[in-house]
Amino acid sequence: MANFMALESGSQGCSKPVLFLDRSASQASLFDAAEWRLGAVQDLLTALSTCVTEDAGPRDVANVSRALLLLVQDAESLLGAARRAS
Repeated sequence: MANFMALESGSQGCSKPVLFLDRSASQASLFDAAEWRLGAVQDLLTALSTCVTEDAGPRDVANVSRALLLLVQDAESLLGAARRAS
């Protein structure tokens, strides 16, 4: 496990680390992974912007918000790792 580092605590979703990234990954790969997640966030927000609020229940909004938060936290962890990988 020496080649792997835990993602930030927000990405874990539990008390102990279970999600890790490869320390030997290239900076470009880390940036690509972060951009992929941010693109997913942008796609979800674009879809939400066209929804009628009466169509979604409170639970639906909470579920989408949680998914967006996890993706942003993953992207933040990946960007931090990419900056340190220089």
